[in-house]
Amino acid sequence: MNDQIDEPEIPSTMPDVRVEVLGIQNEYGAECLRLGVKDLVLEIGRYIDISTLDGITVAVDYDAALRGLDRGIEGIRPEERTNDEGLVGVGKSVVVKRGDELKTHIVLLADPVCVLAFADEDRNIDDLRTALAIVCHECAHVEEHADRERQFPGVLIGYRARTYIGKLEQQFAESFWGEYAVCRASAPWARHEEKRFRDNVATRLKDSRGRAREAIRSYRIHGDVERVLQEAGAALLEPLRMASYLFGHLDGIAEGDLLDIASELTGADTDIANAIVELVSQMRILWTRRGEWESYEELMALGQTGFELIRVCGVHATPQPDGTAYINVPYTADTIPAGATPADLFRMLMGGR
Repeated sequence: MNDQIDEPEIPSTMPDVRVEVLGIQNEYGAECLRLGVKDLVLEIGRYIDISTLDGITVAVDYDAALRGLDRGIEGIRPEERTNDEGLVGVGKSVVVKRGDELKTHIVLLADPVCVLAFADEDRNIDDLRTALAIVCHECAHVEEHADRERQFPGVLIGYRARTYIGKLEQQFAESFWGEYAVCRASAPWARHEEKRFRDNVATRLKDSRGRAREAIRSYRIHGDVERVLQEAGAALLEPLRMASYLFGHLDGIAEGDLLDIASELTGADTDIANAIVELVSQMRILWTRRGEWESYEELMALGQTGFELIRVCGVHATPQPDGTAYINVPYTADTIPAGATPADLFRMLMGGR
């Protein structure tokens, strides 16, 4: 007698969408890759909700595929890949509009997922793990987009904030949260990615405070307040964004208590480390309350944490009644430009640049 009970198969949430491969001349190879990607996403859809997936494009020319994607949203600029400081994007989940509905279209660089075209016995295990991590990550973005859009309709393609500072806070917050939530959701299928996430955090932390100071020194010469906010902000906030990947991943694979945040940041600049501790603590709370946020302000608080770090590090942005911002960069001894004359110093002390 066979007492084994076969559990019913979990249905996939993958909708009937187009999966296309661009730039591979060998038709058989292209079709094998198309089917390999489709089969993998179909399986992932049993565990991650990808019911709002619009389609998948796998392209040899990844940048051209991003530029050529019809987003269905008038006036919105094409997406671009991440490509700086050795961190190169290989996949992106792009919000598109189809009729009255917002969906997500996945664009993948062909090279790192080409292993999916091979027969099982011919697949290199490390290459397969990398492809699985990339595809799972983008599928988790589909789910995260849908979750936010469901609770706050329209937020994916517009600003809820109306002020200069509010819009920047929203950008920061959505960037941090998106990667934390996605890495936490996809972590079980990307366990080997921990080293890469740690390396990326280390790359961004390296002299980030020094680069922010250099941006301020340059400001003393060029005088463009928006430029110094952008340049100093980029140096200071990229470690926070990379930490969102890392701690989302670590929290996603944790089997018991979550890791102590500060202990993972030994040697980092104190102010940046404190900001990461605050940010990750906030995101952990948001994760436990997904679908129950009382307002979008709960998410916006992440952006405020980013702005506070920028302020602590020397660039102050104060909201004005008309929605603009007054940006001030107080004089400090460590942000004097090289070769500054006594007249330059006098002008700085009197409130100039």
